[in-house]
Amino acid sequence: MQENLHQRLGGILLLLMIILSVTNGFTGNGYLLAGTTGWLAGLLLFRNVSLLQRWQSLAMVSIGAIGMLWGWLKSGQFDLSQAIASNQALLAMLAAVGFLRLIALPDSDKTEQSTPTGKKAIWRTLLGTHLFGAVINLSTIMIIADRQSMKRPLSLLQATVLSRGFALAALWSPFFAAMGVALTNADGSQLLTMTLAGIPIATLMLGIAAWQLNQSSLSEEFRGYPMHFEALLTPAILAVAVLVLHNYLPDIPIITLIALLSVTLTLMVLSLREPHHVMHKSASFVLNGLHRMSGELILFLAAGVLATGVTSVVFAYQLEPGLDSFGAAQASLFLVAITILAAIGVHPIIGIATSSPLLLPIVDDPNLLGMLYLMCWSTGVMVSPLSGIHLAMQGRYGVVAHKIAQANIGFLLPMLLIEIAALFIFEWFTA
Repeated sequence: MQENLHQRLGGILLLLMIILSVTNGFTGNGYLLAGTTGWLAGLLLFRNVSLLQRWQSLAMVSIGAIGMLWGWLKSGQFDLSQAIASNQALLAMLAAVGFLRLIALPDSDKTEQSTPTGKKAIWRTLLGTHLFGAVINLSTIMIIADRQSMKRPLSLLQATVLSRGFALAALWSPFFAAMGVALTNADGSQLLTMTLAGIPIATLMLGIAAWQLNQSSLSEEFRGYPMHFEALLTPAILAVAVLVLHNYLPDIPIITLIALLSVTLTLMVLSLREPHHVMHKSASFVLNGLHRMSGELILFLAAGVLATGVTSVVFAYQLEPGLDSFGAAQASLFLVAITILAAIGVHPIIGIATSSPLLLPIVDDPNLLGMLYLMCWSTGVMVSPLSGIHLAMQGRYGVVAHKIAQANIGFLLPMLLIEIAALFIFEWFTA
């Protein structure tokens, strides 16, 4: 009973954080209040995350706090507001995007009796997971995997298809957490540039992923998801609306526009589909659904403290990365290093948060840095046994997380090679 109360209060606070963050994006007021609301929600929902995530987050907060104290002792400057509110816009976007679950997949998809099987089902499920995951994030995995595991346990092959399809969306999706991280940590990077650069990489990698997965001896027995691609109309409308509105309101942060339009479009579509149940469904989601983002909430709150601590030390001691410039060659090294760290359990956000203060002063093209962060997120999530998607599938469906990560290792080398090639091509085109 008490846990349900915490979850409901957490959901209300997250809704308030969305409102305050969007207000701040348009007016410049409410930055600290939005961050404080997020932290209150995080404290209420801290018990919802796994023990491993708790320790990981506490370690990040501790290191960040030590860095802030160290920087203050050296320089006399202390920016607590940055630690509290640095990721409030990103968290508001993630919470707002969660509302899309109410409209992105129609009920007919959930009740259809026929289940596609075989190699074509792998292609269809992989692409469907990718496209829906690009908009409604981790909710997609739960919707699809729940259906696939109704009559038999989720198989390793099914889990691997979901893992790859989902993680590759990080390369381009405006609605993915990775894009918010890139826009926040690669100051000056542009959404449209990174999206257009990421789409061909993701498309090529989806083809390679499908080809590899079809070579499995179990591919003929694969049971997929009955995906109707006409359901992509709503996500497509949202993506176009974001880009159009950004063109007319270039001074408003893109993640603020995504947060605003995600909630607005959800309410509009619900009003057309079920005019008598709009308030009930929306309130029910706030009270019983928003708390499901507690993992991301705790992670990004902790990452904000870590990044602030690193920035404090870098500023106080005038630290430099020892690089004269930052181009495709240097980005490739960072990509490999952060991916290796992710494979042993260090979340990509940690590598991104610690490298950003060091790299920003020497970066000539912030879009290249933003692309690097998108790639780090995509590869890191795919090969990490501790990524949210793998832990969720282990906890909910019994597929061991490290086995999913191991199944993706054979996909890692071609992915890294293509991403590194893309970094050099991008540098050549923009030189």
